[in-house]
Amino acid sequence: MRHVVIGTAGHVDHGKTALVYALTEVHTDRLPEEQRRGITIELGFAPWQISDDVRVSVIDAPGHRKLVHHMIAGASGIDLVLLVVAADEGVMPQTREHIAACKLLGVERAVIAITKLDRVDRDLAELAAEEALELLETDGIAATAVLCSAKTGEGVDELRREVLSVIEQTEDSGDRAQRVRLSVDRVFTVKGAGTVVTGTLVSGSLSLGTPLRILGPERELKASTRGLHVHGEAQEAAAAPTRLAINLGGVSLQDVARGDVITDDAYGTPTRVIDVWLQALEPMRRGSETSIHIGTARSTARLQPVAKVEQLTEGGLARLRLTAPLVTLGGDRFVLRGARVDGPTGAVVGGGVVLDAQPPKRVRAAKRDGLLDALHRKDAAQALSGLAAEQSPRPLLASALPSRFAIDHEQLKEAGAALVGGGELVAVAQVGWLTKAGLEGLSARALELVGTHHKNAPLDVGLKLQTLREQLTAIAGEQASAETIERLTKKPKPKLILSTDSVRLPTFKGAEQNKAAAKALADATAMVSKAALSGVSENALVAELGVDLQQVRSVFAAMVRSQDAVRAADLWFDAKAVTELQGRVEAHLDQEEKLTIAQFKEMTGLGRKQSIPLLEHFDRLKVTRRDGSVRFKGR
Repeated sequence: MRHVVIGTAGHVDHGKTALVYALTEVHTDRLPEEQRRGITIELGFAPWQISDDVRVSVIDAPGHRKLVHHMIAGASGIDLVLLVVAADEGVMPQTREHIAACKLLGVERAVIAITKLDRVDRDLAELAAEEALELLETDGIAATAVLCSAKTGEGVDELRREVLSVIEQTEDSGDRAQRVRLSVDRVFTVKGAGTVVTGTLVSGSLSLGTPLRILGPERELKASTRGLHVHGEAQEAAAAPTRLAINLGGVSLQDVARGDVITDDAYGTPTRVIDVWLQALEPMRRGSETSIHIGTARSTARLQPVAKVEQLTEGGLARLRLTAPLVTLGGDRFVLRGARVDGPTGAVVGGGVVLDAQPPKRVRAAKRDGLLDALHRKDAAQALSGLAAEQSPRPLLASALPSRFAIDHEQLKEAGAALVGGGELVAVAQVGWLTKAGLEGLSARALELVGTHHKNAPLDVGLKLQTLREQLTAIAGEQASAETIERLTKKPKPKLILSTDSVRLPTFKGAEQNKAAAKALADATAMVSKAALSGVSENALVAELGVDLQQVRSVFAAMVRSQDAVRAADLWFDAKAVTELQGRVEAHLDQEEKLTIAQFKEMTGLGRKQSIPLLEHFDRLKVTRRDGSVRFKGR
């Protein structure tokens, strides 16, 4: 069974709701006020089994000029628009505005119903049809027209056949392989069931028990799928495109609002800044504020054209700054209302497509001119190259592609593979891409860090691998750091030699080729060995060897690595002497319950300056366990 979503459009009181009833036998005006006044105020919905294998969800939108936002919400995600024009009035202001909104939302096909044929002669009705067809053709929407009367039934069967014919000529818009996405247009409670939301399922499929996420302007909630209904009929599963009611588990009525997005995956986050291609229907000044409609949500947007112009008069690249965050994805269509230079506010003044749903905050839109143009032209290779350069030296993560950009993420992945093959980009640990220049810069920085360490610590075997990782991660992130180190240490011609937990330059030979450093190490080793448990300080070694403090610390580090010295507080002790003392302490605690500082000093003949650091050293080794000033046997 194929599912299709159709939305009505047209001027107030042109007979949209009556026509929907004639086609479906469903009254879409459900509110008492709607029934009393005879006009649609909120969105209405009706199922329509148009043929044995095609089921239609009809969204009946209000026609009043003050309710255009409801019409826009209803038109988001429709496959086809049913434009209703009264034969006795012809094209009216809201007719034009609804057509403009449909064009901006990407609607490509329409069927025009010239209603109230019973009130006029056929010639006048045909003139209304010609006017409507010409208007749609001007806006690039393919359309056909049928004359009919909901009151008498004349032409209704022909209209039904025409709608079915157009449906059969169009491709199925449902993308069941994509993530679930439903923009909420109604929220209510059902006694015994709980919170229910409705909306148009524009992508994905879900079934009972599917875990869901509710994305709102300032919140994200988890929920479960307790029930599914399509036009009042319980379902075990549903697939796009269709109208859908979801009974949510784990949330209350206050947790969900119109404009929220229901999804089944971690994609899309609320944003206050979007880069877009904007089609201006009226001149729009830089800095002007408009009402932006995306899906069923709306906010206020401030305009910043990318070009150095004070107002947009036609189409162009722009950045929109939102007063309240919205959940949107790259490729989403939007409509702007209000803020005309001339004329009343509240009218549809423009709209377009989101090119980047999460643009970098620190990069001005004007600097993204070429990149945004590539996204608009759907040039995947140029766009990906520009995005990677913008992100450098951090990698552009592939996980961001499905939700952020206006180009299909599979196209971007294919472009990425081609750019990697051409040497322009580097694949980073299967998570994304890094520019060749970015990798070269990180590699140069890594070699510089290792070389500087060799200069400052010639007795070290090299720079600690963890230190190098941390330094590069601070610059470019963990993935780029790992990729850089892996490439630099890759055999057969590594630029860095990996030795246990350190890295060094291939040309570095260490202290064995530095006679002064080798002599300093030998002299220090002898001095520490002679001092034994008396210990040696840094200052004493500086005075004895006549070298600077940095070299002394390098010498001590080398002695610790070679297990010739042990550091305790500010003193270095001979390692063999400390090991022998440890045996004596363990033997004492095997015989006695405790060891006092006085007993330790008597045992060793050392003063407090050496005793306290050594006892604390044994505490760290778990040889002893301190309780106040007394030591007990450790583990």
